[in-house]
Amino acid sequence: MLVLVVWGAAVLNGDDIGQAASVAMIALLAMAACIAASWRHFQYGLGIAEKKRTPVYGSSRRSTVETLEKLFDYLGRRTAPATYYYDRKGMRRPVHRRHFYGRLRGLLLSEVASDRAIVLPPRGFWFSAQIFVDAEPEEIIRALKVRPNSGGRPKEYDYEAMLLALIEHPALRAIDPDEYRAESAVMDLIRDRCEPSEDHDNDIRVPENTRLRAFAKNIVAAVKINRGAG
Repeated sequence: MLVLVVWGAAVLNGDDIGQAASVAMIALLAMAACIAASWRHFQYGLGIAEKKRTPVYGSSRRSTVETLEKLFDYLGRRTAPATYYYDRKGMRRPVHRRHFYGRLRGLLLSEVASDRAIVLPPRGFWFSAQIFVDAEPEEIIRALKVRPNSGGRPKEYDYEAMLLALIEHPALRAIDPDEYRAESAVMDLIRDRCEPSEDHDNDIRVPENTRLRAFAKNIVAAVKINRGAG
């Protein structure tokens, strides 16, 4: 843009900027065009974007990625509800469904405006725009067939730390994996070894019974396999 402004000002003033400057400006414009073409190819591939590209989500949780992909599938349909944003003048502007096909489409839902600016066109410099969907949340949830989490974000637990607290513990070696109460015994041992106690310095948050039992079940299964191998 700066090159075009300088070039245009020189033309209007009737100035001769010289052959070397003209070649340099053409080269800069060609570089900018190559960058734009490369970015477009990375995001949407060659030709008209009619199908989704392989997404880039980094180390995101698998369940989160699956839910996001369901959402982008939904918003990318021809029959999907309209998506839009408001420009700086307060005018409602549509967002084309092909924006939900790009490799970095996950950034469209970022809370950070600069992240959204990476994957949205700078139309009127609306980098701070937020995307809205012309549908009620319940309608989207039904379309995606996902179960809303009333408890907010899922809690994270340090399962590795729990497991390390049990390794080589005599009480774990004494548990018979074939017994009926093996899982309950492991759950009790986890609470005893992880929750604050005068017997140790551990302070590891333990999940609720349902998730703790699933973790204990995996431990019992591993113990049974290891002892069978011995």
